Amino acid sequence: GNLERVLIQGDLSGLTEEERTGFYRNVCKSLGLNPLTLPLAFLKLSGRLILYAKKDCTEQLRKIHGVSIVALETSSQDGLFIATAKAHDKHGRSDSDMGFAAVGGLKGENLGNAMLKAVTKAKRRATLSICGLGMLDETEVEDITVKDKAVIEPSGLSLPETPEVDAEVQQKLYESAVKALNDAFTGSPCSEQAQAVLTELE
Repeated sequence: GNLERVLIQGDLSGLTEEERTGFYRNVCKSLGLNPLTLPLAFLKLSGRLILYAKKDCTEQLRKIHGVSIVALETSSQDGLFIATAKAHDKHGRSDSDMGFAAVGGLKGENLGNAMLKAVTKAKRRATLSICGLGMLDETEVEDITVKDKAVIEPSGLSLPETPEVDAEVQQKLYESAVKALNDAFTGSPCSEQAQAVLTELE
């Protein structure tokens, strides 16, 4: 069908507004996210439409999956300030990811803000990574300076709050959603660009 085709291509622009709303709702439900808080948003980038994670997404994922940032390392190299966050979750898994900021020539408050942003980015990327979500975070979207970038908030989400579900059911939903989302976002130019730069919540 139409949905399967656009997911295989990793581009949601072929969905109707109704299909897009349904897809958004199902992703939130699968991950245990409350859709009314709009934890995800659509990003139109170079003609492609993808989902990315907003701040509220990573905050909810941390609570749901007991994600803790257990270590943070920083370094500087070639005008970049690099932060690496290590995360653990309640299932005993661990993962880490990086965030960086260009700090060449920055001083005082501007330097401090850039360093804080790199730390925030590392924490959020580590949270998404340990939850198996290969999508961009809001801090990364802010850094993309492409002429035809457009953030599109989801509409038509007159939905009840996400109901409480049994932990075992929740875990199965979560694992199936992780697989679906990984499949959907594998091969995304954004993912490849981020992986190349970084070599692989606030």
